[in-house]
Amino acid sequence: MAEDIVQLLQRLIAIDSVNSHLGGKANAEFALHVFLESWAKSAGFITTRLPIGSQSEGPNFNLLITYEVSEHAPWLLFESHSDTVGIDGMKIDPFASLISEGKLHGRGACDTKGSGAAMLCALVEYTALHSHSQNIAVLFVTEEEISKSGVNAFVTKQLPGLSWVPRGVIVGEPTNCELVVAHNGVIRWKVAVKGLAAHSSNPSLGKSAISKMAKLLLVFEKQYCEKLDLVHPLTGRAACSVNVISGGDSVNIIPAHCEVTIDRRVLPGEISSQIIRDYSKVINDIAARDGDMEVEIQLAFIDRALDPLTNRELASKVSEVLDSLGFHSAERGVGYGTDASTYSYANIPAIVLGPGSIEQAHTSDEWVDISELHKAQAIYLELMRMKF
Repeated sequence: MAEDIVQLLQRLIAIDSVNSHLGGKANAEFALHVFLESWAKSAGFITTRLPIGSQSEGPNFNLLITYEVSEHAPWLLFESHSDTVGIDGMKIDPFASLISEGKLHGRGACDTKGSGAAMLCALVEYTALHSHSQNIAVLFVTEEEISKSGVNAFVTKQLPGLSWVPRGVIVGEPTNCELVVAHNGVIRWKVAVKGLAAHSSNPSLGKSAISKMAKLLLVFEKQYCEKLDLVHPLTGRAACSVNVISGGDSVNIIPAHCEVTIDRRVLPGEISSQIIRDYSKVINDIAARDGDMEVEIQLAFIDRALDPLTNRELASKVSEVLDSLGFHSAERGVGYGTDASTYSYANIPAIVLGPGSIEQAHTSDEWVDISELHKAQAIYLELMRMKF
């Protein structure tokens, strides 16, 4: 079975897989994975549902598509996430796959169904070759946009149950088909301040948690956020920002609670445990100096950085392939995060490469240049062919 990459991507975009935490339905990737499973079986590939959670046959699963040429050949894994961000505010029909001026529009076009379509079409081409040096797996994972539960489940629970471990992973994200070997990570935490509720007609009887939080944040931003001066040559500066706040129950009640969520971008080489100790000390010291501030700090999320020291051999091979095709082959880094760091942390070399620009991801008219799709397909095919 041969299907043009544009046609395949249009079919993928037409299937709503908006993340359930971003306005989508529960088990948002299920319908897409069922389609991909059927498509892959029709193409002659082996498919495996890898359940996430306690249910062995539930609707929440990663989908593994494999083509094994020899039990002695090494495995190369290609990974694309199946969920997308929400569609509120989009200026186009998010699922219509409109083509205009050489661009294919739709939610997920570049982030990251374009990568998945290119991987599958390259795999079909690979099977038609007379010789094969590698076994190939294409993995579609869930929940990348919010929790990364899909890739975490694969690396920690599902991969140990397979009979192979990949020698390298190509993670599909919109990089303009350039080689990304490093990216920042993130730590997010919540800070809650407790107050004392009282009727707003007599504020002196209460203690405003919002006012206390305002004092804390003014000092925290000066003593912590503004003093971050670490820079990585590939991924840029470390950063910290307060991005979500909630508090109070009613306009006529002195607020007894206030909570913020803080985002800290982590550079390759930084140690998460040290960062947590540092920001916790700053916050607790501010509260102690106030003398009347009760705070609670709760870690919410950690996604590690991708350190370029972990993927040297793979990156070199990918660079050689890009150079042989006449494409830009220099290594680069990005400030955003991907699934690649999860593989890297598990001692599996990983790089990031895919069609489209990150500037188009999550936008109101998301699109990918059709020429980029064909370029990605050609690159993925050569990566499958390379000796690694």
